[in-house]
Amino acid sequence: MLQFTDLSIVLAATYLAQALIGITLFIIYRHFGKIYDRKFLFRWAYAWVCFAVAMMAFIFLTGGVARMPAWYPIPLFVSWVSIAFSYAHIFLMMAGVYELLRARTVSKKWVWRGLALAGIISLAIVFAFAFEPTYSAERYILRVGLRYLVACVCFLAAGSLLFSKHRVGIGLKLMSGLMFLYGLVHAYYLTVVLSFVFQKPLPFPSFFGIIDLVLMAGIGLALIIWLLEDERERLNKTNRELDSFLYSTSHDLRAPIASILGLTNLARLEMTDPKGLELVAMIEQRVKKLDEVIGDILRLSRSKQSNVQWTRVSLDHLIDEVVADVKFAKNAPDIRLIYERSPDHVFVADFALMKTVFGNLFSNAVKYHRIPQEDPYIKVTYQENPGAVMLTVEDNGQGIREENLDRIFDMFYRASTTSDGTGLGLYIVKEALNKMHATVAVRSQADTGTTFTITVPQPN
Repeated sequence: MLQFTDLSIVLAATYLAQALIGITLFIIYRHFGKIYDRKFLFRWAYAWVCFAVAMMAFIFLTGGVARMPAWYPIPLFVSWVSIAFSYAHIFLMMAGVYELLRARTVSKKWVWRGLALAGIISLAIVFAFAFEPTYSAERYILRVGLRYLVACVCFLAAGSLLFSKHRVGIGLKLMSGLMFLYGLVHAYYLTVVLSFVFQKPLPFPSFFGIIDLVLMAGIGLALIIWLLEDERERLNKTNRELDSFLYSTSHDLRAPIASILGLTNLARLEMTDPKGLELVAMIEQRVKKLDEVIGDILRLSRSKQSNVQWTRVSLDHLIDEVVADVKFAKNAPDIRLIYERSPDHVFVADFALMKTVFGNLFSNAVKYHRIPQEDPYIKVTYQENPGAVMLTVEDNGQGIREENLDRIFDMFYRASTTSDGTGLGLYIVKEALNKMHATVAVRSQADTGTTFTITVPQPN
């Protein structure tokens, strides 16, 4: 049975709260260790388990373990548990810091050796001066003061080392700062212990345990922030590498494709067999399809890698260049362009990105038009609004079914099974506009036509 005084009740409640925080941190660290596959997080997770066990042992010691003499087996065992698991907590925290900084896993052999050493040292500390019948300053320093000293040095070192890590983000800076403060708090506790030993006692800290709880909770929150920052940086790096790979590979494939197209032209000139010419035409058609896919991938890669170059864009000039690119496409000569030219149709945007946007919209409008109708057209309008310009590209072509409208901007999505497109055109449009913080909306009806409305924000 435990016996508590008023002060010991407060201390026991504080230790219990710290134990619960320790278990919570164990769950958090272990969960994120599994998600992100970081070995040091498992090391820290089990460090906080050791901390929670030590706090539970301190509750028994605070209650006096039925006021048994200190040299009885039960108090000795509880004292050993509190000290051993406190040192195990510190050792596992430092092992995790080492793994994080060196990107190298500490082997299980060395972990168990470290834990065993913590247990042996704690056993020696517990039995030193254990059988003295009266209060022993040396015992107090060994059991309490030394633990605070080790925790102070290790957490100050951990905070400093983590802060010096290359390219530290806000989360890791916050975590390192809180660990450093945790070490300073233990330095103050050590000062209190020494003041009692030298008969000049300082007032018992009223914040004892409370500030520990705040710092521990802050360390857990900082870890989550840092993990999210680190994972974002890793994803950005992976995306950059993937974009670079796509661009390099697509660019290198253009040369052999051009060679194949050249060879098909030569074969057409040399061959007279109708069946052979038909096969050459089929090869040429599929190679051109492949070239179109690679071209779209290159445009997407350039769009992602390039920085936005803000400039004044003339819509007249933009449409002239886009029309020059698509005027030789199949059906293009039969489609009427409706656009009222004006030197006032000027807005701020990235010309290359806008050319990509209009190029894909015009190309789709030509490709999916209804030529047999009486007046096939593509209509472009310009409208200035407060803080933005609105550009529309309208056609009276095949249109898009309502059930497909929500997905037309998805990568590789084709609204029609008969479509011979790559499924990248409208995705590229969306990505290019996103880079300029512009938006696109679409209205369409099957067998009637489609209208794309682009809103480009303008500087004040």
